[in-house]
Amino acid sequence: MAESVPDGSGAPVRDYCYFLDHRKYNRNRGCRRHDNLYGINGGGGELDRWQADRELREHMMGEGDPMAWPTWLGCAVFGWFFFNYHGGRWAWRGQLVRRFIRAPQ
Repeated sequence: MAESVPDGSGAPVRDYCYFLDHRKYNRNRGCRRHDNLYGINGGGGELDRWQADRELREHMMGEGDPMAWPTWLGCAVFGWFFFNYHGGRWAWRGQLVRRFIRAPQ
């Protein structure tokens, strides 16, 4: 789970970027949007997942982030495990990761 980290202003800021430094290249904003599109209030079908991944990549490229393509590749390969699927031809509904790891209470 992402932790709250200080941003220098004294107020904690949630880190939405699991494998990247969220403080660089305005990543946290893009990662938060991506998490929201993937999560419980987002989701949908496979096209929605690819659209969310593309939006994150485009945000990162717009900020000049050299990790835009590697991040997109990671999302493309492993994103299915975290995406909130709604109906369709999938063997499950919701986020598969939630079947293995429960959210903290």
